[in-house]
Amino acid sequence: MTHKELWTEFCSKKNIDINTPYEAWGFGSTEEDMDKLSELVLEGKKFGTASSYDEYVMEDALDALPKIGDYSVILNSQDEAVCVIRTYDVYVRAFGDVPPFHAYAEGEGDRSLQYWREVHETFFMDCLGENKMQFSWESRVVCEKFCVEYIPGKEIADEELLFAEPTMNFAKEIAAYRQEMLDAGSSFDGCFSMKRMPDIQEYVDYCIGWANPRRKADEHGAWGNVLLVIRKSDMKMVGCMQVHNVLTERMKKYTGHVGYSVRPSERRKGYAKKMLAKALDFLSSFGFEEVYVSCLPENEASRKTILANNGEFVETVFVKEDNVTLEKYRIRL
Repeated sequence: MTHKELWTEFCSKKNIDINTPYEAWGFGSTEEDMDKLSELVLEGKKFGTASSYDEYVMEDALDALPKIGDYSVILNSQDEAVCVIRTYDVYVRAFGDVPPFHAYAEGEGDRSLQYWREVHETFFMDCLGENKMQFSWESRVVCEKFCVEYIPGKEIADEELLFAEPTMNFAKEIAAYRQEMLDAGSSFDGCFSMKRMPDIQEYVDYCIGWANPRRKADEHGAWGNVLLVIRKSDMKMVGCMQVHNVLTERMKKYTGHVGYSVRPSERRKGYAKKMLAKALDFLSSFGFEEVYVSCLPENEASRKTILANNGEFVETVFVKEDNVTLEKYRIRL
C-alpha cells in the first residue's frame, strides 16, 4: 500500500479531512533500520524519535520543526506504508540533558539512556558533519513523542494512555489536575512537588531538572522521573507518576520505586494498573530485576493494582516520622 492509499483509507475510516497535511517518511538511514524501527512502532515499543535542532537552524528550516498534532505516514524499506502516527509532544534539549524516559520511548536496544547516547552520538556526529558542524553534548536535539493513530486491519483502543515528561505543552492539563486534586482533598502521590507549586512553569522546570541525567542525586540521594499520563481520546491528564531509579534510604526502607495517583474524576477505570505496568517496564531499562512499591493498608484499590502487576507482599512497615503504616510489596521484572 502506498502512503497516499493508506492516508485515504485512514481519513475515510477516522473521519479526517483528506486535505489535512501529513508527511511520509521512514525511521533510520538504512533499509535494515527502516524495517526494524517501523516494526518497533507497530509493536508499541517505539513512541519517540529525535532529530538535530542545529541542523534545522543550519538549513534555515525552523518552520519544518515537528509540531504537536502533526501527522505522518511511516514507511518501511520498500516504501510500503505501515501506519499513521500523530505527534503529541515536542521539546528541545541539549544532547547531554536528554532524559532517560525519552531514550526508553525510542524503543531501541535495551531502551537505556546509555544505549541511546551511544547510537545517537554517532548519528548526530554524521548529521552535523555533513554540514561541517561540530557535535558536542551541548548540541541541541528535538525530542518528539508520537502515538499510533492507524494500522491497517488492526483496532486501536480509544482509551489508550500516552506518557510524557512534564513540559509547558501540558501546562493547562497540569493546572487542572492540580486543582481537582486540591478540591477533592486527595494526596498528591506520584506528583513530586505539584501541590506546593501553583506556578506551573516552576513545577515543569523542577521536574525537568530532577530528571536531568547530568544532575547528581540530591542531598537525600534521590533521582528520578515524573511522568504525565494522558488519555489519547481527549488528551486529558488522568494520572501522574514518580518513577525513581536512585532511591534514598527512606525510599529503600518504605516507599519504593514508584508513586502514582489518578485524577479523582477518572478513578475506577483501570488506569492505575496500566500506569504501574508502564512504570515497571520503564524501570526495566535501568537493569532492575525487582522493584518495590508500597501502599496504605486501607487502600484496597492500590493493593489490587500492585497485585495485578504481580506484586508479592514483603512486610508491613511503620514510618515513624510520618506516623503512618505501609504495606511493602516486591515486583520481580
